[in-house]
Amino acid sequence: MASGAKLYNAAACSGCHGGTGGGGICSPLADGVWIYGGDDDTLFRLVTYGSQTLQSKGYSRKAQENVVAPMPAMGEVVSTDDDLWRIISFIRAQYHGPAECKFGCPHSGDGE
Repeated sequence: MASGAKLYNAAACSGCHGGTGGGGICSPLADGVWIYGGDDDTLFRLVTYGSQTLQSKGYSRKAQENVVAPMPAMGEVVSTDDDLWRIISFIRAQYHGPAECKFGCPHSGDGE
């Protein structure tokens, strides 16, 4: 988790999502509301491509948050896939939402 936390901060994720993923000018990452879905594949693509490209690839919002800005593409900021998986692991470790929603809610809408 320490390396994921270090990478999370180095990539400036904390600038928008807060130091421990609790939110800031953008959505919290630890509350159980997954805007596009909470599965690993969706999170990986969201961080890599950003929300606008993700939407252009057919993904749609499953939930709402008080989001100020779209998620930027971080694929060129995070050096390797392994680093991105470490960041996702760090985010998962910060999770404080409903247990059944940690990897996306099993019902129709994540976080609803």
